[in-house]
This record gives sequence, C-alpha cells and structure tokens, in this order.
Amino acid sequence: MSPSQKNYVMLISSIAALGGLLFGFDTAVISGTTPFIKPFFDLNDIWLGWTVSSLLFGCIIGVISAGKPSDLFGRKKTLMAAAFLFIISALGSALANKLSVFIIFRITGGLELVLLQCCHQCTFQNITAARRGRLVSFNQLAIVIGILLAFISNALLVDTGENNWRWMLAVMGLPALLFFISSFCPGKSRWLVQKGFSEKAFVILEKINGESVAGLRLKALKNQ
Repeated sequence: MSPSQKNYVMLISSIAALGGLLFGFDTAVISGTTPFIKPFFDLNDIWLGWTVSSLLFGCIIGVISAGKPSDLFGRKKTLMAAAFLFIISALGSALANKLSVFIIFRITGGLELVLLQCCHQCTFQNITAARRGRLVSFNQLAIVIGILLAFISNALLVDTGENNWRWMLAVMGLPALLFFISSFCPGKSRWLVQKGFSEKAFVILEKINGESVAGLRLKALKNQ
C-alpha cells in the first residue's frame, strides 16, 4: 500500500469511527443527567428507568429499519441524514420542557445511532480482508472513547447551574455536527455496482486498494 493510500484509508476510517463515538457518547451521557431530570420532570423510579432506556427502544426501531434507506439511497446519504437528525435530537432533548417531548427526541436519537453504525460498513467493506479487521476495530475503540468523553463532559458541566443537564445533552450535537461536515466516506462499492455506477465503484476501490486489486474486486462484484 502506498503512503497516499494509507493516509486516505486512515482518514476515512477516523471519520467513519465518529459514528461509534456518537454511539458511545449518547449511550453514557444520560447517566449524568438522572439526578437533575428526575425532579425536573417529577419522575418516580419506573418512569426514570423508561426515560433513560428510551434511547435503546429507538435503537431497536433503528435496527429493524436501517437497511431499507441504505439500500435505496446508499450509505453515504443515509449517514449524512442521520447525522443531521442526530443534531436535532440532541438539541430537542436539551430544550425539552415536557417529558413526552424529551422521550420522543431520545427515541429519535437511538434510531439515528443505529443508522450511524452503517458508517464503518460504508468504508470497511471496500477494503481487502487482510486489512479489514484492524480498521474495523477503530469503531469499537471509538465507542469506548465516546463513553469516556461523556463522563468527562458530565463532570465538567455538573456545576453550570440549574440547566446543567440541558448542557450535558446539548454537547452531543458537537460531534454530530463534526461528523456531518466531514462525512465524505466513500459509498459502498457493491451498492454502486448494483445501481450501475461501476466507474465510481472502481475509483473508490482504486483509492483504497490500488489499481490491480481494484480491478479484481470490481470484477468479483459484477459476478455476484
């Protein structure tokens, strides 16, 4: 692999890993808000449990529905839409004054998190098997880093006043915005071939794998 190919792969792998970071951050950030949202929304233990776990309910919906938009529009467009909606979810939950509104935005955030998990597939399924394992691990590392950043963020914002829980949730929009701006990970080559864009698929495969390997992989995709 040439230096330019290595740099390109590392760059798009890092951008793709932001999806994992968002997943870890949003999963963990709610833990710091529970002492404050419980009295604000006047929650008992049962309703507090549902409020916290509503994100995972959204993930269940996302798992069921994530495949269809990816097949129709491609993972790149799906990811950009998911990142945008995640920003809305973060701001909506931070500004919510009613429990129902808060839960709706949390469920929406869970749905978008699952869509963001398509991100590592968007990049790594274009890479040969010999290198795929090492690069896919970026996503797992990013999830753990996201959890750590959530705890650090909560600790830094806990003394910011009565609206501290709002700031804790609003901060989620920053990595989502960064992902939306920098989301230029290549589309999945198999999807491009299926839609008749073989030339675009070859360009992507060539940038990542080199011309000779790209030709072989494109031929294999056409024969599937």
